[in-house]
Amino acid sequence: MIARDEEAHLGTAIASVRNIAGEVIVVDTGSRDRTRQIAQQLGARVLCVAWQDDFSLARNAALAAARCDWILSLDADQQLDAASVPALSSALSRPALAQLVQIDLLGENPQQPPVSSFPALRLFRRDERIRFRGRVHEDIAGSLLDVGFAQWPDSGIRLRDAGYVKASERERKRARNLRLLEQARAENPRDLFVAFKLATTLPASRCEERHAILAQALSMVCQLDPKELGALPFRYRLFSEAIDDLVEKGCLAEASARCRSLYPLLGLGSYFTAGRALARAGIADLSFDLLKAYLDLPARKSCCVTLADAGESAAEACRWLGWLAFVQGQSTQARAWLERALRCATADEAVAIECDAMRLNLAAGDLPSATKELQRLSPRVHTSRSAYCELMLLSAELSLVAGERAGALPLIRAAMTPRDDRPAALLATLAIANNDSSEEHLRELLPAVVGRRFDTLAVRVRLADRLGVPVAFEIPEATRRCLAHLPRVST
Repeated sequence: MIARDEEAHLGTAIASVRNIAGEVIVVDTGSRDRTRQIAQQLGARVLCVAWQDDFSLARNAALAAARCDWILSLDADQQLDAASVPALSSALSRPALAQLVQIDLLGENPQQPPVSSFPALRLFRRDERIRFRGRVHEDIAGSLLDVGFAQWPDSGIRLRDAGYVKASERERKRARNLRLLEQARAENPRDLFVAFKLATTLPASRCEERHAILAQALSMVCQLDPKELGALPFRYRLFSEAIDDLVEKGCLAEASARCRSLYPLLGLGSYFTAGRALARAGIADLSFDLLKAYLDLPARKSCCVTLADAGESAAEACRWLGWLAFVQGQSTQARAWLERALRCATADEAVAIECDAMRLNLAAGDLPSATKELQRLSPRVHTSRSAYCELMLLSAELSLVAGERAGALPLIRAAMTPRDDRPAALLATLAIANNDSSEEHLRELLPAVVGRRFDTLAVRVRLADRLGVPVAFEIPEATRRCLAHLPRVST
């Protein structure tokens, strides 16, 4: 591991591996606290390497000093989860050069479930060909691909990461990473990995810069030959981030056009991202084909699983297929896809899927069944923020079907979240239909109605039309069909 001023965490990190490690190597990059002394007292070999704004340089100094057959790379504020130690013997018996380790980011209460988790290449054989690359967000994926090793099995090992518990520490690390990425970008403007990481690190206030960087990166991807493209372990995440960026601007037609041109180049690992984007734009036939092909893959995660689409899952693919069937009036097929989604869903995904199933009942005019199902699900309203919002939105829709508009409005507002524009679109639809909102209120709603699906985009276009705000991008055909059924707001 590498460390600097980590006296608060280092002891816990070393203690978690002392009984399984043949040696512990700590590279100190300029500590002013007791980091070096603590490491030495706990039996670690300490190397001092001057910090040069380059994480890979420091990590590779540790690799060069290692003498054991296998390397487990930790951060100084991480610890090996004791429950995963038994998985080590199996992991070390595999012929693989490198294996994935799951990293659990802890929240303010370490006793609670992790805030998020992600896989990383942290367990690998000692081999002079395997080295970290990158000033920041460093990893060994590039060197593994260079030696022809692209299969990265899951080791079963988990690391608990306490480095982002405090908000002040999260902000400090974000600012540091951003500075190093901007430095790396200035040194090599055509480095796709640096462009990708810079775009995903930029704060929300620099969204236009993020958009420009991702657009340029996608254009560069289109110019690569298949061999060069296949050597980019982050290609699927870059693709998904760029497509999601367009969706967040309501540019569904551009997103779907990008998907049409790139999914044949990127191959199977892009099918979920492309299929979901095409579903959002209402391009049903191709979306069906891609999402079904994704579900039919023997191993849905690509060899570059560490950098796949963050929203990718079998349950999500089935849910989008169910929604497409629903908007096409195919209720039987929609219900079948949702039932399949439930069979492979996580607890959090299941709430949203069951809410979609209840919408089928509402669409069929079966208010009693939907009400009964909502009552059954209501105890799960506090399981997560996303479950709360889904149940609030469904409650509002049920109230509207029952003719209780006044009761629906607070439920819609409670369901509003930055990542879902359906509640805002529903509020705007009610305002349009009843012509009872001031221009000021409509202007407040407009930014929240992003247009992440062709139907909510239609609401955004109608609002913009009423307010005299130009829509500076192409409108999908499915959105145009929706507009024909949306009432206009009287001037």
